[in-house]
Amino acid sequence: MRQVVRLVIAVGVLALSGCATSKYTTHYGFFDAENSTGELRQFRVFWETVEVESWQGKRFYAQPLRLEAQCSARVLRFYDETARSQRTCLAEQQGGIVYCGDRRKDSDSRGLPIQDNIVCGTVTDDKGAQTILGLKGQIKINLSCEPTNASRRDGRKKVNQDYLKPSAQPYIVTTKAVAGQERDGHVPRLWNHSSVCDPDAR
Repeated sequence: MRQVVRLVIAVGVLALSGCATSKYTTHYGFFDAENSTGELRQFRVFWETVEVESWQGKRFYAQPLRLEAQCSARVLRFYDETARSQRTCLAEQQGGIVYCGDRRKDSDSRGLPIQDNIVCGTVTDDKGAQTILGLKGQIKINLSCEPTNASRRDGRKKVNQDYLKPSAQPYIVTTKAVAGQERDGHVPRLWNHSSVCDPDAR
């Protein structure tokens, strides 16, 4: 009897979950700027949102906002208050979309050490969005830290870790939104060819 009850419950859960539909949207933008060592690079910012509709109604989720630099392996991830375990540099009651600095990897804009988990960057838009779900159109990126080391050694290979140069003025980035789950098929990649990233290797 217990096995029958368990089977009925399992079927019910599957039936309910089968009714849910998910709509994915990728938001992205590109811009040119200098990295911390003064090299002109292209930067890519992107994030994903998901709309889930089920018998319980609609629910919305957002992935972290990512900032990537051409020729660099370093990715900066910005979190809002919905990701409290990852967003370690603000109290729970404080809002905002932030990048939390890492004292092992980041310094302040003068190259001095920072305390762990301070706010090194923020993102918002023209309307002052405080959540990733709320971002629309043009976004504003503020950065106040820089990498302690712009590169590191991995055996004989030199790995670039540089990212966007800190600035007193925000970087203004126009973004697009594309529906669909295949993010890599929607967002163009950064051009990381050796002719750009390592011209001496040609």
